Amino acid sequence: MNLLKRENWWIWLLITLTSGGSSVIVLGALLDCFDSNAWYANWKNWLLGFLCFIFPFTIMIAVFNIELLVQSAAKLEVPGKEIYLSPYIWILCLIIPIIGWIMFIVMMLYLEIWVIVSLYKGNAEKYI
Repeated sequence: MNLLKRENWWIWLLITLTSGGSSVIVLGALLDCFDSNAWYANWKNWLLGFLCFIFPFTIMIAVFNIELLVQSAAKLEVPGKEIYLSPYIWILCLIIPIIGWIMFIVMMLYLEIWVIVSLYKGNAEKYI
C-alpha cells in the first residue's frame, strides 16, 4: 500500500488529525523533501540545541516541522508558493503581535488543509 496514491488521501487526513504534527515528517520523507546540506542535517546543531536546555530544542523542532510542511506543499503544488516559501513572511508573522500571530495560524492551517486537498487531487502520485 503506497500512501501517496490518490485513494489514500483519507489516511493522510486521519494521520494529520491524530498525529499532532508528526505526519509532516513522514510526508516529507515520502516526497523526498530532506536536504542533506540543510541546517537540520547536521547533528551538531541538534546537540547544541539540546544542551542549551529544552526551549531551543523545541523551537528547532517547530522550525523543522514548518520547513518540511512548506517543502511538501511546494512539491504538491499548493497555490501561493510565492508567499509561503519566503522565510521573511514567516518571520514577519512571528514578530508582529496579534495580527501577525493570527496570520501565522492562518498560514499553517492553509498549508495543512491544502496538502490534504492536493493529496486528494492526486498531485503526489508522480512521486511514487
